[in-house]
Amino acid sequence: MDLEIIAPERFNNAADRSPRSASKDPRKASFAPQRLDIDLRECEFIWPAAVLWCLVYGLLSVSRSEESRLLLPDNLGVALYLKSVGLLSILADDGVSIDDQGISGTPNPGEQLVLPIRSLGAESEVDTVANEVLDRLQDSNIGSTNLYPVVSEVFAELALNAVQHSDSSIAAFGLIQFYQSESGRRFICAVADGGIGIRASLERNPGLRRRVPYEWTAIDLALEEGVSGTGSPSRGIGLFGVSDEMSRPGRQLIIHSGNGLLIAGGTSTQTQATRCAVPFPGTLTLASIPA
Repeated sequence: MDLEIIAPERFNNAADRSPRSASKDPRKASFAPQRLDIDLRECEFIWPAAVLWCLVYGLLSVSRSEESRLLLPDNLGVALYLKSVGLLSILADDGVSIDDQGISGTPNPGEQLVLPIRSLGAESEVDTVANEVLDRLQDSNIGSTNLYPVVSEVFAELALNAVQHSDSSIAAFGLIQFYQSESGRRFICAVADGGIGIRASLERNPGLRRRVPYEWTAIDLALEEGVSGTGSPSRGIGLFGVSDEMSRPGRQLIIHSGNGLLIAGGTSTQTQATRCAVPFPGTLTLASIPA
């Protein structure tokens, strides 16, 4: 069996994909395509959430298929962006076939990388990277300087949550991007893993098992103060704190775990997580902060 996943022209997150291949979860033992293609050729724009989906799906899939390929966008600028954030080198190093011949040049000046894709395998790494992010921001002169600690702290909380709870076979990955366009300026902090998802993590706490029958109910519960799969009263402040921070005007928080999706803030009126036809194979969290 061959599997071809075709990305849309404007690829914001995994939920933008066609549900046709939504059931193909690379974490499952039954996932065994002979050949896999992640086809980005029609992409004219790709958001950090979609970049991390490509990374997680590709890394989870490569050991399950005889051949895994990432087909790059025909749009040279988008292909160059994917190369600059480190997606191509990470996937290629793990065995995904990528033909990046002729992909060179200078990325769009309106898309400034604060942190290219970084692997986060331990809590100590998160602290190191968060401090590095703060140093880079202070040297960059981009956005509002009073937001630099916010960006660093929000990223650290999202990353720590992934490292502590995901139980991901491919660790977690983080990316921070600054965008400047006619619609404004903003920082994007994105973290993703290929782990067990929020519901399975909360189910580790016996007192929560009956409260999380679905992935979307688990997302809502995880945002409550003091909730944690560990059962420890001193844990569980991470996502709650981020959610509170991201409730300010203009900010947006996205959480996509399995078939549960929350898009809170920004232009969205969503207040609770809902079922998503296209699951994320693990958990993605993204914070968007006007700069």
